[in-house]
Amino acid sequence: MLNSVGGNENINSVIHCVTRLRFKLKDHQLPDKEQIKQIDGVITVVESGGQFQVVIGNEVPKVYEALLETMGVKPDQARQEEQNNEKSGLFSRFVDVISGVFMPVVGVLAAVGILKGLLALCTSLGWMTDQMGTYKILYATADAMFYFFPVILGFSAGKKFGGNPYLSAVLGAALVYPTITSAFTDKTALSFLTIPVVLINYTSSVIPIIIAAFLAAKVEKMISKYAPASIKMFIVPFLTLVIISPIVFLVVGPIATIVSDGLAKGSMWIYQLSPAVAGLVLAGFWQGIIIFGLHWAFIPILLNNVVTNGFDPINGMLFCTTFAQTGAAFAIALKSRDPKLKPIATSATIAGLMGVTEPAIYGVTLPAKKPFILASIAAGIAGATAGLLGSTAYGFASGGVFGIPLFINPKGIDAGFIGFIISLVVAFVLGFILTYLFGYKNAKPAPEIKVADESKEEEKMVFSPLNGELIPLTAVNDEAFSSGAMGQGAAVIPKDGVAYAPFNGTVVTVFKTKHAIGLISEEGVELLIHIGINTVSLKGKHFTSFVSEGDTIQKGDKLVEFDQEAIVSEGYDITTSIIVTNTAVYTDIIVENTKDVHAGDHLLKIK
Repeated sequence: MLNSVGGNENINSVIHCVTRLRFKLKDHQLPDKEQIKQIDGVITVVESGGQFQVVIGNEVPKVYEALLETMGVKPDQARQEEQNNEKSGLFSRFVDVISGVFMPVVGVLAAVGILKGLLALCTSLGWMTDQMGTYKILYATADAMFYFFPVILGFSAGKKFGGNPYLSAVLGAALVYPTITSAFTDKTALSFLTIPVVLINYTSSVIPIIIAAFLAAKVEKMISKYAPASIKMFIVPFLTLVIISPIVFLVVGPIATIVSDGLAKGSMWIYQLSPAVAGLVLAGFWQGIIIFGLHWAFIPILLNNVVTNGFDPINGMLFCTTFAQTGAAFAIALKSRDPKLKPIATSATIAGLMGVTEPAIYGVTLPAKKPFILASIAAGIAGATAGLLGSTAYGFASGGVFGIPLFINPKGIDAGFIGFIISLVVAFVLGFILTYLFGYKNAKPAPEIKVADESKEEEKMVFSPLNGELIPLTAVNDEAFSSGAMGQGAAVIPKDGVAYAPFNGTVVTVFKTKHAIGLISEEGVELLIHIGINTVSLKGKHFTSFVSEGDTIQKGDKLVEFDQEAIVSEGYDITTSIIVTNTAVYTDIIVENTKDVHAGDHLLKIK
C-alpha cells in the first residue's frame, strides 16, 4: 500500500478512525486508486476533506500499525506530523480538527453511554433502584466521563494541536474543580485581580476546553522558543498555565458557553419547526454525508446537545440510517446468486448490525447504486418517523444494536423510545423490501470464471505480448514480482514499445496510468502485464492505451503503446513482467521460450 500512495516521501501524515486510513498527501495525483482497491482487505478509496481515505473496516488498527512499521514511524510521531500538512480549505481544516479531537474518545463515549442506557433499562424494569450500591458504582463509572469531559477532551485536544496534552488536561480539570463548581452552585462571587469572573458550570462542557487547548499549544510553543534549556522543563508549563488559565475563565469560557448554548438552541429551533421534515432530510442524506467524511462537522453539535440539554433529538433521527443500509445489504445477501457478492453482503449485514456500515455501503449498496439510493429513501422515511414520535438520544451513540440503550430515558422507557424502536424497524424492513423488489436484479448469475481442472491436466497457452529479450521473473528488480508473491510468469525487456494481446479473452482492468493491464483468457487464465518498474509514477505519460475495461480481445490485438526511449531517459527500468495472477489454481507454469521472443511466440505453458 505504501508504494501505491506514492511512498513515504508523498505522505505528510497518516491517522486512522474506526474503519479508515486517513492520509494527508503532498501530491494527490500520485496514488493508484485501482491498485489500492485490489489490495486484499481494502473496501474502497475515498477522497474528502483534503484527505486520501482508504476504507478497510474493523481491521484498520492492525493495518495502521503495519503501515507505520513499514514507514519507520511511531504512532505518536505520525499524529504530531499532521501539523505540518499543506494548507487546505477552512471547512476541510475544521473537519480535520474536529475528527482529530473527538476520534480518540468516540469509542469510550459510546461505551459509557450504553452503560447509562442499560442502567436506565434496569431501573425501568425494577431490576435495580438508584439507591443500590451496585447502581451507584456503575452509574459513577458511566457518568464520570461526561462530568469530567473537559479533562478528557483537554488531553485529546492538546495532542491534536501539538501541545503538551497534560497541560490542557490540567486546564480542563481547573474548569471542573470543586471550588469553581461550588461557586457556581452557591452563586459565590469570584474575581481575578479585581476583574469579576462570570460563574458558569463547566462540567460536561465541550467548546471551552477545545479553545483553551488550542491557545495553550500556541503559547507553549512561543515560550519554548525563548526559555533557557536549563529551566525549560518546568518554566514552560508554569508560564503557560499562569497565562492561559485566567484567559479561559475571564474570556474563553463565557464566550464559548454562549456559542455552545446558541448551537444547542439553534439546532433545537430547527428541529421544532418540523421534527418529521428534519428527520426526513437529515436521515435521507446522512449516509451520503458520511461517505464524504463530513459527518465529523456535526459531532460537536450532537455532543453539545447532550451535555447542554441532557438529550439530543438529532441523533435520535439519524441512528436509523445504519439499519436502512444494513437492510438493503441483507436483501442482496438473500437474493444474490453471485458467489463473490453473496458472502460479502452477508458479512456486511452482520457488520451493519454491529454499527459498522462501510462494508455494506462500499462493498454492496454503493457499487450497485440503486440499493444505496433506495436505502437512503428508507432512512429518510424512518428518520421522519423518529422525529414525529419524539425519538431522543441521552448519550453519544454509535450505530448498531449495542447503541439502542442510549435512547432509553433515564426516568424510564417512554413513548420516545418506542418511537425510536419503530424507526429502526421501518428503516431495516423498508430498506430490505425496496432493495429486494426494485433495487437488485439477479436475472442471471455473475459470469463464471473458468479455472484449471487439475484432474485432466489440461494445458493452456499464453503467448508473448512483446518483442524483446526473455528473462526469468526472478531477475526482475522488483521484489513484488521477483519473489513470486503476485504469481508465477516471466519477464521481457522490450525491443519496441507495443504490447499485444497474448490470448483470446477479456480486459479486466486498465490502470489509469496505462502502465499495467489485467486480462483473463477464455480458458480462465488471469494475467497481469506490468510495463516497467515504478512507472506508475509517470501517471500515464508516454503510454497510449487501445483497450478499455470489459473489452473482448483476440490474440494479437494491440493493447498499449509506450515510448520506451522516453521512459528509460526519465530513469525508469522498462522490464515488463507477465504474471499469472491466479497461479494457485494451477499445477505448473512452464516458461516455453529462451532469450529472444517475438510477439505471438509461445511464452507460458500452464497445466
